Amino acid sequence: MPKPSRSALPPALAAASLLLAAGALHAQQAGFAVELAAPADMFAETRVGVRQFGTAVEPAASYVRGCRGHVAGEAAALFELDARFETLAFTAHGEGLVSLVVETPDGLFRCAHAEGAGLAVARIAGAAPGRYRVWAGAEEGSEIDARIIAAERAVAAIELTGLDLAQLGAPRAGAHRFTATAETGRQILVAGGRLFPEEPMAPLAPDYCPGYSRLDAPDAVLSLEAPERRLSVFAMSERDLTLAVAAPDGRVLCNDDTYGLNPAVTFDNAPEGDYAIFVGTFGQGMGGDLYDLYAAQGGPQFGEPGAEAAGGPPRMGYVTHDPRRAPRGQHLATAAIVATDPADALVPGMYCAGHVGADAPDVILSVADPGSELSLYAVSPTDLVIAVRGPDGTWLCDDDTFGINPAVTFDEPLAGDYHIHVGAFAQGAEGIYALFAADGAPNWDEAQTPAPETLNADADPAVARLAFGPMTRPDPRVVFDVPRSDFEAFGLGDECAGYIAPTRPDLVIEAGEGLPQLMIYMVADADGTLAVVGPDGTLWCNDDFEGLHPGILIPNPAPGAYAVFPGTFDGSGGMATLGVTVSNPVWVMDREG
Repeated sequence: MPKPSRSALPPALAAASLLLAAGALHAQQAGFAVELAAPADMFAETRVGVRQFGTAVEPAASYVRGCRGHVAGEAAALFELDARFETLAFTAHGEGLVSLVVETPDGLFRCAHAEGAGLAVARIAGAAPGRYRVWAGAEEGSEIDARIIAAERAVAAIELTGLDLAQLGAPRAGAHRFTATAETGRQILVAGGRLFPEEPMAPLAPDYCPGYSRLDAPDAVLSLEAPERRLSVFAMSERDLTLAVAAPDGRVLCNDDTYGLNPAVTFDNAPEGDYAIFVGTFGQGMGGDLYDLYAAQGGPQFGEPGAEAAGGPPRMGYVTHDPRRAPRGQHLATAAIVATDPADALVPGMYCAGHVGADAPDVILSVADPGSELSLYAVSPTDLVIAVRGPDGTWLCDDDTFGINPAVTFDEPLAGDYHIHVGAFAQGAEGIYALFAADGAPNWDEAQTPAPETLNADADPAVARLAFGPMTRPDPRVVFDVPRSDFEAFGLGDECAGYIAPTRPDLVIEAGEGLPQLMIYMVADADGTLAVVGPDGTLWCNDDFEGLHPGILIPNPAPGAYAVFPGTFDGSGGMATLGVTVSNPVWVMDREG
C-alpha cells in the first residue's frame, strides 16, 4: 500500500509533519540570509531581491495543503527581518512558476499560487521580526530560475515583465469612448478619481516616467474609433500629478508638469484603438486625493471651455490666407504693439515669454486649404513675442527666433481660424510690428520692418504727390533739395542709413492697381539714402543700390500711398533727382525740375 502524501494526512498529523519539516530545515546551519531593515527616509522603499535556482523535487503540498507545484527543498531563499513591518510582501517571478511558499519565523507556512505570466505574490500583514524562508514552486522535475523580491508592497507584473496591457486588470475609473471635437472642446473622462501613489511609474517607459501610481490596472481606458490628427490627455488636481498613457501603436508618453503641477501628453497622428491611462503623483504615499481627467482634440485645454480664447474681435481684423502670396510670405498686418498682459495668463499649459493683449487677438487668419507647414512671424525694432491658437485649440508661442523677432510653425496645419497675438517681451513696450504668414519656413529676407512712429508718413509731402500706375508715361522724375538733418535713420530698420527729416515725407507716390513692381530711386550730389513707408506701414530702406545712389524695388506693390523720406549719409543735404519706374532707373541727375 503506497504511503499517503502529507497533504492527505489528518489535520493533527499534517501539522506535526509541518513542524518536523520546519525542524529539519532549521537544523541546516550553513548559508546566509538577506537582511531587511526600514530605510531612514520615510518615503524610501524597503526592497531586496534574490535569484533562486534548483530542481523542483519536493511537493509544495508537503508544506501547505493544496499548494500546487514542487519546490527545490533545501534551496530556500532566506530573509532576515530586523523589525516589525506593517506590511510585507514576497513577489516571485519566473518562467513556469506556479506557486510560492513562505515560512514565517513562528514556523508556519503559507502558499500563494501564480496569477499568470509566472508571477506569485504572498502578502503578510503585521510581519514579525525574524527569519523568513521562501521557495518558488514549479512543475515537478523542472529547473527553477526565479526572482524573489521582498518589499513593503507587492511588485507589479509590469515592473518585472514590462508593459503588457493584457495582463492588467479592468480600468479603475472605467472605459470611455472619445467624443471630443474642436467645437465641443475637452471631454471629461474621470471626475473625482482616487489616487494610489504606491508603485514607481518608471517601468511604463524606459526613458523617463516620473511619479507613483498603482500598476495592477490602468486608471482609465480611452477608445478612439477613428484616427485623430492630434490627441491630448491631461489631468488636474491639488496634488502634484504625473501621467502616463500607452497608445495602441506601442508609444508610451509620460509627463509631470505641463500646466503648473498638472500633466498632459499629446499624441500626433493618434491611431484608433485603446489608450491605457495611468494617473499618479510625483511623490510616493499619502493616497486618497482626487483628480479629474480629460481628453481633447489638439492640445490640452486646462482652462474652462472658451476661457483660453480671447473674447474680443481681432484688433486688426480678419485676414484670409492667400495661397499665392503665402509661399513667399503674406503680409497680414502692420500695427501698434499691445503688451499689457503676461502671455502666460492667456496661453494654458505652457510657458510663454513676454506680454500680449489678452482681451483680443491682433489678427485672426482664416486658412481654407493649408499646406504641409504654416509659419506665422513678426518683425519690429522692438523685442517682440507671439502666441497663436490653432483651430484645434493648440497653442504655440515664441520669443526670439530671428534676432529679436518671433515665429511659430504649425506642422501639418489644420483648416480653420488661427488667433494671433503679437506682443513685446517687456510689459508696456511701444512700437510697430509687421505680421506675416508663410507656407513653410518664415521668409525673413522679405519680411520688411514696419516704420517707426517717429516717421510721420501721413503728413502732406513737402515737395509733391505723384500718381503712378501701369499706364503712366513718361516715368515721373522730380528735382528737389534734400533737407539738411541731424535725425538718424540708422537703426530704424534693415539697410536704413544716413540722416532724414522725419516730420513729413518729401514726396508721396500714389501707386495704382496692377503694378508688377515699383522702383523708387534717387540720384544726388551727395551720398544719398532713401526710406519709404508703404500704405500698410511697411518700411523699406536703402543706401547704395547703384554706386552711392539709393534705390528701393517693391515687387507686386499694394495700391496706395508710398511716403518717401530722402536723406544723405552725412546729413548735409543737397540737390537730388527722385524717379519712379517699373523698369530700369535712369541713373542721371536732372538739374531742372
